[in-house]
Amino acid sequence: MSSEASEEATQLFQPTQPPTVVSTPNAALPPLGSPTAPSQDQATQAYSPLAQPPAIPLATESAANAANGEIPADEEATQVFQPVTNPPARLAGTEEPAQPLPPAISPFEQFEDEDDADSGDGNGRGQHNGGADKKDTRKIAITAAIVVAVVALIGGGLFLWRSNSSKVSQTAALTECKVVAKQYDAAKKKLESAVTKGQSTSQTAKGKVADSTTIDTLNAAVEKGQNPADTASCDSNLSADQLKQQVKDMQGNVDTVTDQTDAINSAIKAVTASQKTADVDAKKSKLSSAVSQAQATLTGSAGNVADENTRTALQTAITTANNVMNSSNPSDADIDNAISALQKAESDVNASMQAKQKADAEAKAKADEEAKKQAEEEAQQQQQQQQQNGNDQSNGGDQSTDGGDSSTSGSTN
Repeated sequence: MSSEASEEATQLFQPTQPPTVVSTPNAALPPLGSPTAPSQDQATQAYSPLAQPPAIPLATESAANAANGEIPADEEATQVFQPVTNPPARLAGTEEPAQPLPPAISPFEQFEDEDDADSGDGNGRGQHNGGADKKDTRKIAITAAIVVAVVALIGGGLFLWRSNSSKVSQTAALTECKVVAKQYDAAKKKLESAVTKGQSTSQTAKGKVADSTTIDTLNAAVEKGQNPADTASCDSNLSADQLKQQVKDMQGNVDTVTDQTDAINSAIKAVTASQKTADVDAKKSKLSSAVSQAQATLTGSAGNVADENTRTALQTAITTANNVMNSSNPSDADIDNAISALQKAESDVNASMQAKQKADAEAKAKADEEAKKQAEEEAQQQQQQQQQNGNDQSNGGDQSTDGGDSSTSGSTN
């Protein structure tokens, strides 16, 4: 209760003037102990004997202030009541009106007045000053108690806040640690897959690459990625700072493993490309050999083919094959098609050459046969002529002999 409220409850009256009771026909004061008596708080009254002088005399200034409606601060809360010895009579058959009583005096205010009396200077004026000091001390004590309670509440709140904040921080760090641990495990699986593929590629492409250094680079990358760091522990018993350190370490490991995986995959691509280059070079070499052979066939078939169009087709195939062979990155299909075209055109030229040779042989044989037949005919004609000539000569000799015999026989006679 504040000082103003405590002081308002104490009223001062002069003991020589009893309270005036105005009776009305229908109203009377209630007797003591009646059911309509005021409540306990309103029934507390302070009395003093009529012969006792007032505790604080009314000063001239106080009287003037009271006349003006102002009650001094020292006297506005102090009142003294005289007991009513002769209560007014009430009419029969009427109810007792409720009689308002002065405000109650708190027990604490009574103690304050007693303390003030003990600490006063004997004339009553010091009693009020001592009570004010006592009240100020009590105010200070109450204020201090409130401050202490507030400080205690604030301290407890800060402690709870720090405790809860630490718990929340630890929970968040634990959750983040588990998430990063899963990321690191996934990164390690990718690395393991890349290492396995790199080892297989290195063994398969050995001796089949255009640049052997690509295999050396792949082997080095595979060896470097074979022993990744273990996954950090995300134990719930660890503090938030320890879990944050685990997260930091695992994030660094994730970056390292990812870089190693990328290095292996890049080396695999380089080996595959070198292997393809070697395959293309081999096919280009085969195509070059086919072109050289076709060119020799084209040169040797000049004038020796039955159909000159076959040589023209062979020349076209050679030109196309040279274009494919001189390209920077010919496809396997282009190389295969060029080789097939060369082989077909060359086969056609060879077939035409054989046809020409056969035709020439047949023509020669026919000519030889005709020449032989003509020679035989000519020989037979010569023989017949000789026989004719011989017969002619034989007939001429016989005629000369007959003439000689005739002459001889005439001479004899």
